Amino acid sequence: MPTKKSDTSKRATSEQALQLLDAATEHVLNHGLGDLSLRSVAEALGTSHRMLIYYFGSADGFWQALLHRIRHAEQQARQQTLAEGTDPKTALVSAWQRYSASNYLPIMQLVFEIYGRAIRDRERFSGFLEDVIGSWTGMLAERFERNLGMSRTEARLLARVEVATIRGLLLDLVTTGDRKGTTAAIEYFAEMMARHRRP
Repeated sequence: MPTKKSDTSKRATSEQALQLLDAATEHVLNHGLGDLSLRSVAEALGTSHRMLIYYFGSADGFWQALLHRIRHAEQQARQQTLAEGTDPKTALVSAWQRYSASNYLPIMQLVFEIYGRAIRDRERFSGFLEDVIGSWTGMLAERFERNLGMSRTEARLLARVEVATIRGLLLDLVTTGDRKGTTAAIEYFAEMMARHRRP
């Protein structure tokens, strides 16, 4: 007999659920998260919060699925930027400008809220914890190795430092509201890393 978890997993990957996720991703990236409520997102999608819970099992399940979809959409956009020849320093500063923008910052706030829950309940949020760091570091390391001629080890280390730095400064911004200071810090880091890479 199928378990409740397997039923939820099937619903969450159904065509209807994926259509809702696509629409939610587009809405959130264009308009932000508003008051961070499930009801407000559901209303924007023309559905109810009960339907989102039905498809994704819980409010947390929906937020995890949405963050996963947004994260991978952003990774594809950054890969495209790097493929177009944008230098790593400019790409990093551009990423910061996007993620720290007033309409995007609530998404980062949600990421940090899910982090807290995931650390307390690792089994329930295992998919989030496995993906939230590894997907970014893997993508960046591959680019650093290919485009900057780094060894695999050095590329993975640099990717981890970059992800940790930008995410740490975003947490700083969410916590303190110090946009000027955090932006200066990311620009300093980007310049420091650019000097390190110069022959």
